[in-house]
Amino acid sequence: MCESNSNDRIIIPAAQAFEIVGRASQVYVRECPCRALAQNCSRDIWEGCLLFENAAPEDLQGARSISTAAASAILKAAVERNSVYNLFYTHDDRIVTELCNCCTCCCRPLRRMKEAGNYRVQLRSEYVAVTDAALCVGCGACAESCFFEARQVEDGALHLLEQRCFGCGRCIEGCPEGAIRLEREVGRGVSIPSST
Repeated sequence: MCESNSNDRIIIPAAQAFEIVGRASQVYVRECPCRALAQNCSRDIWEGCLLFENAAPEDLQGARSISTAAASAILKAAVERNSVYNLFYTHDDRIVTELCNCCTCCCRPLRRMKEAGNYRVQLRSEYVAVTDAALCVGCGACAESCFFEARQVEDGALHLLEQRCFGCGRCIEGCPEGAIRLEREVGRGVSIPSST
């Protein structure tokens, strides 16, 4: 997640990110300051922070206008990299301002939160990843892909620390058995802003 002047943020699944971009009237892209600073990712993906028409002028500095098709292509590439999607919006009226597809190797805010262990203080999501016990083989692939350390395998059984799950969907991509799905839990987070 990039540093932003927006007042709040929510982690959303990839499908929601595509929906928001698809209905946006204007999309901009700028270089991700986290990737530029850390330089852990290939230079050709540094430009990946998506902004919308209601973004603050200072956040739009250095950004360029792109089509929704181009923005969707950026998201598609981010899905292949197993990104975490952070949606920024204004606190009072919930107007969408920015969508960052964050890599866990470069994102400074995510890494700081992980070190401090205070995800719940700063992050929210309406979704939680649910595992079908009949399909789960306890291989641990989901635990390896979970940046938030919400999944643990002990004695061949999967344990979910729900308070640490933010429905980002990385575990779904990592599960070879297709045993995981995202479920929306009303009241768990805040409603995803309805429009950009």
